[in-house]
Amino acid sequence: MNPVAAMHYRYPRHRIVEIVQAPKCPSDGAAIEIDQRGEHGQKFDATLDLVDGPFCDLRYLGKAGQADLPATYDASLLLEQQRVRGVGYCPVAKQNFRAKLRIPAGWHQNICDPNQPTDHAEFNRHEPLPDFAPSDFSDYVRRTAVLWNIDLGWEEALL
Repeated sequence: MNPVAAMHYRYPRHRIVEIVQAPKCPSDGAAIEIDQRGEHGQKFDATLDLVDGPFCDLRYLGKAGQADLPATYDASLLLEQQRVRGVGYCPVAKQNFRAKLRIPAGWHQNICDPNQPTDHAEFNRHEPLPDFAPSDFSDYVRRTAVLWNIDLGWEEALL
């Protein structure tokens, strides 16, 4: 590894994992709201706080290109303006020979390590999420929040 190519990021890999696993909630104490984005899309963007821990610059955001088409959904968890987690959909498996990056078909979680150079395999690893099947955008937001231990502040609907 070329030491010049490596980024100097404030959080080492083990601390990123701890922060992702730690309970989080919206900074202002209000529930996360989904807004319309154009005619057919939706989006959300919220700053987060650790429930029990020091201040971290955390942001949870996502979008639906078409609210009725789950394959257009995308969400990210940013730590100090760097993406450390993401969830997306890829209809067919892909391989990038330069970085030997494999993207599995279907839903996957991006596990990003900003400490690595951009051409390193661990900079953005794609892990399959075989049981991840959102029914709509609200369900997608709930599922990604559960994956990253975020309390949305949403009341559970009575059945």
